[in-house]
Amino acid sequence: MEPKIFETSDLYLTSALKIHGFKLVDIRKSINGRGIFVFEDRPDRPTFVKNYFNGELQGSLKNFANAWSDLKTSLNELD
Repeated sequence: MEPKIFETSDLYLTSALKIHGFKLVDIRKSINGRGIFVFEDRPDRPTFVKNYFNGELQGSLKNFANAWSDLKTSLNELD
């Protein structure tokens, strides 16, 4: 059975999920050139997403900035 996946084009959400241990399994570009980030889904993902959008998700700003930078670089290398 294939693992469930979660996709988002939100780079900031992707950075937050990445620093909280979510497994990023693919990065691709959509037809309009936006990045699509694909994660192996977890049952607790909806709670993380809700907390992120409510401003309640905690984590290291340094780790977040590093994740954002790494993801942006990975996305730019797809060109």
